[in-house]
Amino acid sequence: MELHTEEKKLLKIFQDTGREEITVEELSRNELMKSETKVMRSALWLSGKGLVDIVEKKRKYAKLSERGEKVLREGLPERKIVNYLKERGMKSIPIKEIGTILDKSEITPALGHLKRKGIAKIEKGILHFKNLDYRDEEEEILRSIKVEGDMEKYPSNTLEILKKRGFIEIEEVTERSVKLTEKGKEYIKKPIEIKEEISQLTREDIITNRWKECYIRPYDVDVPTEEVYPAKYHPLTRVISQVREILIGMGFKEVKSPIVETEFWNFDVLFEPQDHPARDMQDTFFLKYPRIGEIPEELLRKVKEIHERGSVEGRKISKGWNYKFQEEISRRTILRTHTTVSSIRYLASLSQEEREKPHKVFCIDRVFRNEAIDYKHLPEFYQCDGIVMDKDVNFNNLIGILVEFLKRLGFEKVRVRPAYFPFTEPSLEAEVYLEGKGWLEILGAGIFRPEVLEPLGIDKPVLAWGIGLSRLAMLKLGLKDIRELHRNDLKWLKRIRYTP
Repeated sequence: MELHTEEKKLLKIFQDTGREEITVEELSRNELMKSETKVMRSALWLSGKGLVDIVEKKRKYAKLSERGEKVLREGLPERKIVNYLKERGMKSIPIKEIGTILDKSEITPALGHLKRKGIAKIEKGILHFKNLDYRDEEEEILRSIKVEGDMEKYPSNTLEILKKRGFIEIEEVTERSVKLTEKGKEYIKKPIEIKEEISQLTREDIITNRWKECYIRPYDVDVPTEEVYPAKYHPLTRVISQVREILIGMGFKEVKSPIVETEFWNFDVLFEPQDHPARDMQDTFFLKYPRIGEIPEELLRKVKEIHERGSVEGRKISKGWNYKFQEEISRRTILRTHTTVSSIRYLASLSQEEREKPHKVFCIDRVFRNEAIDYKHLPEFYQCDGIVMDKDVNFNNLIGILVEFLKRLGFEKVRVRPAYFPFTEPSLEAEVYLEGKGWLEILGAGIFRPEVLEPLGIDKPVLAWGIGLSRLAMLKLGLKDIRELHRNDLKWLKRIRYTP
């Protein structure tokens, strides 16, 4: 059996010491190995050849907390009382005077532990000590833990008390050792010769015939190596980039809008009544400063008319909402609750000439809602909205666009079902099928209502849709908790693989 030089060095340590099992820590200190990385790499190679086993044992160790370090320097609270009495030649003290010795937070626990240990008793408000020169096992164990924290050396009930008092912390450590197998024991019975190893043959090696005296290391593509984690984008960033590339590839143009919006752009233009539940403090973040924002007065007048009477410039479109529209509500500032506002701002910005042309735009950005944080809700998340405007587009076109978009995202099974949204009619929800999870709702869509488009001067159908990118990222990455996207867990970020 041909062994690598590093493998031979590891086995030679066993041969020289005559031992069957040695810890990785001890092996790494040996002159032949010099590092844990070399030990583990060589042990893995030898394990694959059946010469050694890698043994793992989990052990718990106790270590002093900051509070434990402090009491070791200054003494336990109960010991402070005893030292105070010793200095004054006393054996008892009124409880009300203990505040001059201890912090207020220490008094009650100290009295409880003195009684538990049977060191003192309380009678008529006075603390009496039986013996001021008592031995305290907890103090001794704390001093010992400072030097050696092996938990097996100490009574478990005392350790539990010290842990509850906040004096120690428990750590679980995995200890690894390398153990010879029967095959390995047989191998080291023969002398192990370690030759100088050549990993790359040079011209000098050939000319001097040095190659004849050295071991030429074979190239093995299966040799285990240390894991390398190159720099990469955050998985959520990669999801966003993929969505952006797909939409641009489908002919869409990206647009942006401000994070801070007025209720006018966020709600009113979308024909949401001013007493709609989505506007209350449970869903929307309202700004204290600036409290109000600027809005276009001419468009405000049209939107007000459509809300109150369902008409634009005297033309009746619908029944409207039949209430008194309040302009001061329209001017209030909020953090936007959706990216649909970007689509609306874009449509409102079009000139008369531009309205005659078809348009396909999308927006990817952050939105904010006053949600209670749990496994599927955050107050801040990413959303993507898009629109298609043209004189000939219809509901079937919308379905076709969404199915194509979701398939490019990697979802092969897609279905749609009727839905309700305040500013689109008809409306739909698209669902995707995931093995083991079934059908999951992933986006909402519809055709903007005339009450939304007429005040903007648009007389063509506009297809609109929105998708939550944070939830999409959860599906793509197999996460069950949306908070994992933002915890910055380096281990998870290193391991996670994202395949577009």
